[in-house]
Amino acid sequence: APQEEAASADPVNVVAAAVSDVSLASSATPEGHPTVLPAPAFDAEEDAGNLRKAMKGWGCDDSVLIDLLIKRSADQRLKIALTFKTMYGKDLTRDIKSETGGHFKDTLVGLLMNREQFDAYTLRRAMKGAGCDRKALIEVICTRNNAQIHAIVATYKEMYGRDLEKDIHSETSGHFRRLLTSCLQGNRTEGEEVDEAKAQKEAEELYKAGEKKWGTDESKFNHIVAMRSFAQLRATFRAYRM
Repeated sequence: APQEEAASADPVNVVAAAVSDVSLASSATPEGHPTVLPAPAFDAEEDAGNLRKAMKGWGCDDSVLIDLLIKRSADQRLKIALTFKTMYGKDLTRDIKSETGGHFKDTLVGLLMNREQFDAYTLRRAMKGAGCDRKALIEVICTRNNAQIHAIVATYKEMYGRDLEKDIHSETSGHFRRLLTSCLQGNRTEGEEVDEAKAQKEAEELYKAGEKKWGTDESKFNHIVAMRSFAQLRATFRAYRM
């Protein structure tokens, strides 16, 4: 199970794997390298109409949903959802939930969320049911910049009427709980500057503090992981592995 793997692994390497691909770009610059580009000659009204036809009546034309949602950029999908609601007075996400099921439904629903909504949705799913998915919690909470963290906290409250930090406290414990709580404050240094001497020094401190185990000296681990910029963290993790 993902949570068991995260619990037993070296905590530094678990977090390092999650933040290794975080963009060096500033918080104001779009992150990542999208593989789905905006569709040319995009027409939100036409797409909304075709989606309505695909879900109207008996059954659902899954191929239309796939073709229209998979092949549109994130901004275009959000525009389609808004246009759908404007044209028909119906929520596109609710219609998709009622007409599809399983992982197919989950995928389509996720495609209609903005980034903060999807992160909040991922966190809620990670904490529902027995146990929690530690890997999913780390991948979201430990890899978002300050503005994104604050947006996720607000969006989680808006979507579920729940306090994210309180849910983290009820579903996790010990060092892991404190690590997530630290990162949820959205108070890390941001920027691309790297101090290699500090990276080496803090890599040694991490190793001595934890000796590759969760919870030996979490204060040092939390301090570095929650406060340092992602560029600085990557340098520290490189030094740690040497």
